[in-house]
Amino acid sequence: MTNRKALTKLTKPTKIILLALLVLTLFASGCTEKEPNAEEIAAQMLEKQNSIEDYSYTIHMTYYMGEQVVENEFKSIYKKPHMVKNFIKEPGKEEETLVLSDGEFRWTYVPGTNTVMKTKIPDTPELTENDYLLLIKIVLNDTNLSLLGTEEVEGRKAYLLEGTPKETGKQATEYSMKIWIDKETWMFLGYEMYDTNGTLASRVEIRDLKVNIGIPDSEFKFKIPEGATIKIMDGDVEFPEELSLEETKERVEFEILIPEYLPEGYTFSYAAAFNTSETSPNDEAAETVILNYKEGKESIVITETAYEGQAPETAIMNSAEDISINGKEGKYLSLGDTKVLKWKLENVDLTMTASLEKDELLKIAKSIQEKA
Repeated sequence: MTNRKALTKLTKPTKIILLALLVLTLFASGCTEKEPNAEEIAAQMLEKQNSIEDYSYTIHMTYYMGEQVVENEFKSIYKKPHMVKNFIKEPGKEEETLVLSDGEFRWTYVPGTNTVMKTKIPDTPELTENDYLLLIKIVLNDTNLSLLGTEEVEGRKAYLLEGTPKETGKQATEYSMKIWIDKETWMFLGYEMYDTNGTLASRVEIRDLKVNIGIPDSEFKFKIPEGATIKIMDGDVEFPEELSLEETKERVEFEILIPEYLPEGYTFSYAAAFNTSETSPNDEAAETVILNYKEGKESIVITETAYEGQAPETAIMNSAEDISINGKEGKYLSLGDTKVLKWKLENVDLTMTASLEKDELLKIAKSIQEKA
């Protein structure tokens, strides 16, 4: 699996959680002799990444959707080169899912089903330094940064930056941001995201941050809970094989939905199908089909998923724009050059990802009709 494909497939933890994790692995200790400007702060964030050996923190996320407020929190411990321990608590659930990488295996423990999934970590990590830098550069390339001043966050002196979109008017929803960067460690301490009306849409806070404290390797030794069911996964599984539409239809039980409209130049490239019943909690098991349409190096990826139970929430979409597709409720989100559209038809959840403009994505989505 290529690094970029691995990034495209990720759905849990949510992309917004993953982005926060990736950013936090980069920033490191150090200081400058004089007060830097916004551009110099951004440069230091990238330059100081190698100084970090370990850290721990709690990340608290709040999403504001009209009168509804959704909160989520998880704890993370990290040590170079590839040891990570995350306790993830999803909205509406009391138990915490543990995801632990000891450098050789990835262990995922779901207490609700008392299930452990053990996966061999590939020799080439799924996420590399280049991927980390790519995600940060997406933010920096699409945002104008300015230094508003300094503030204290959780007892730490921090730079307060403001980020505004470099281009305006193309998207119905463009967010501005306030970003806090620790002056001592150059680590991300949190951000607030505002919509075009200046209304707070989401807030991320880093709490109880500890950096380079000498976390022992024993912290990442996984102990199998008593009576747990263990599923051994093949960490070298490649991206599902590329299939024709006819082959894909034979591998899933639900009816695949095909767009009747595609932008000029785009043609069907391949499809893929897989079942997650062996790797997901029982209430989240699903059949999934991926449709890929290409025009040169550009792709439109449509993912269709039929869940056996309730579809899991995707936190990154909580602050997305509400849209309507043929009378059905949906969500639209712009992540740099990548645009995401999410909606549902009957029992099938659909997600479309492409670099196209919003109007073009909606036109494709509206051409996907439920079967009579």
